[in-house]
Amino acid sequence: KTQNFVFSKTMPELYEIVNKYEPEVIWSDGDWEAPDVYWNSTEFLAWLYNKSPVRDTVVTNDRWGKGIACHHGGFFTCTDRYNPGKKQNRKFENAMTIDKYSWGYRRNARLEDYLSMEELISTFVETVSCGGNMLMNVGPTKYGMIAPVYQERLKNMGLWLGVNGEAIY
Repeated sequence: KTQNFVFSKTMPELYEIVNKYEPEVIWSDGDWEAPDVYWNSTEFLAWLYNKSPVRDTVVTNDRWGKGIACHHGGFFTCTDRYNPGKKQNRKFENAMTIDKYSWGYRRNARLEDYLSMEELISTFVETVSCGGNMLMNVGPTKYGMIAPVYQERLKNMGLWLGVNGEAIY
């Protein structure tokens, strides 16, 4: 494999994002495609944590090359919908979707294809009880619109946190 994509697109964009917008979280993905040496991850992460404008505040996930997930990173994601089932010594994130079957919008999805509020709250509480954070994905339409079922779930999660947030935060 050549590294043209990495050196002409991925790396320049990452450096631009960090220098221009100074994010506090950088969430990498696609790690299963190639090892960290292909992605040039270690060089970027060394710069990020030692010389970048966000070196004192930034955190990263663990998806920076094949075989690295759940071993290195500011917090672990390990796998999609990761939930270890017991308290963890390291921070982790449960990257999950409201749609049980897809990370993107599906216009033919049925209501039962989405997690109910009870399922969302149960997943959230279990994740937090193990020491994790939850990334709750919604799939926008091709026009960038958030479908009403996602809006309803997010709004109700906000209402639930309004009542129970003190126990979570």
